[in-house]
Amino acid sequence: MLTQRQRKQLKQLNSRHGRKKSDCFLAEGLRCCREAVRLQPTWIELVLCSQDFCRSQDGQEFLAQLSARGLSWQQLPEAEFKSLAETGHPQGVLCLLHRPDPPAPVLPKPFCLLLDQVREPGNLGTILRTAWAIGLPAVWLVSGGADPYSAKVVRAGMGAQFALQLPVFADLPAAVAEFRRLGGGEVWCTLPGTGCSLFEEEFQLHNCALVIGNEGEGISHPELGRPVTIPMPGKAESLNAAQAATVFLFEAVRRGMLK
Repeated sequence: MLTQRQRKQLKQLNSRHGRKKSDCFLAEGLRCCREAVRLQPTWIELVLCSQDFCRSQDGQEFLAQLSARGLSWQQLPEAEFKSLAETGHPQGVLCLLHRPDPPAPVLPKPFCLLLDQVREPGNLGTILRTAWAIGLPAVWLVSGGADPYSAKVVRAGMGAQFALQLPVFADLPAAVAEFRRLGGGEVWCTLPGTGCSLFEEEFQLHNCALVIGNEGEGISHPELGRPVTIPMPGKAESLNAAQAATVFLFEAVRRGMLK
């Protein structure tokens, strides 16, 4: 049975205002919960599983993973589990986790990815997942974007939040100042239609920062860095923020910066 405190915690996370006040967050779905158990088991406060999930092969394997980590779970009737899940068609498992404090920033290697108020949860989660996929240890965030620990961002990130360091800065000038204080080099601001092409040798990322801007307003202070762009022979004005970030990040992979 869920305790009154646990029910209150889960209910609080159903609203944006409640999430801001809470020191917890939710990971929903088998893949996200697996990554939470594998990478950050000490963050987990509660694991809930539906009856059908517990009887499935995936469920049996996941419960064995929990047992191996010394973690317990609670089985709930289908209707009760669905009332607690955020998605319309839940997979039958969710974790309540302690939200970590933002870490002290260190200079990321081989370069710093800096997100300037990326506000669409799907975009933020996708960028975090891509950064994790190429092997970056951290992503720097500017306050004012989507919450990296909101349920939608966690689902889109597919567990990236459990692997990445996510320091948060008050604004872009503060982030750039800290990057330079730590010994960082050039700051590159991604802008549509201006600056050098990311495919040119002039664009070098080693020990540099790459800034991805807000979906609607772009980079808040483009004067803080040098412009770099993705060539677009067609007539589209710009790319989606997550798409643009993916192009830049895999250009770094193509150049052999990440092994």
